[in-house]
Amino acid sequence: MTTPASASASTGTSTSLPATALHTVEAYFEAFGHGDMDAVFALLDPEVEWFVPGDAALVPWAGRRTGHAAMREWFPLLAGAGERKDFELYGMTALGPDQVLVNGRFVFRMHATGAVYDDEFVMRFTVRDGRITAYRIYEDSLALARAYRG
Repeated sequence: MTTPASASASTGTSTSLPATALHTVEAYFEAFGHGDMDAVFALLDPEVEWFVPGDAALVPWAGRRTGHAAMREWFPLLAGAGERKDFELYGMTALGPDQVLVNGRFVFRMHATGAVYDDEFVMRFTVRDGRITAYRIYEDSLALARAYRG
């Protein structure tokens, strides 16, 4: 995966934003995959709308989050839930100038239960002016809750 633009790790500000929605999403996965959260946040709109279907009482990272402050709480919830065993992107498809669909598969072993959550997903990103403004994931939220809760 190529990164058409980079973000400054020292300041967390974008040195240049990707030219297309597809490039923005590629840059997001590149930064996230390397744990470069400054670059991740440079690609997120300050008022980003982030939605993971499900009940936050069952799965703490489920629900709707808005803005950088909420996302700074969300990422550690996700990371702390389990150990990533596998993550594969099958492909990315641009739907017009501001929508990108990403499909793939992830496998996590949940810390609390030891259960494995193995699922394919589709993620929908909305991008404007080189920044991600909205995210939604389509996954088996019941299987996720069962793996997380036991």
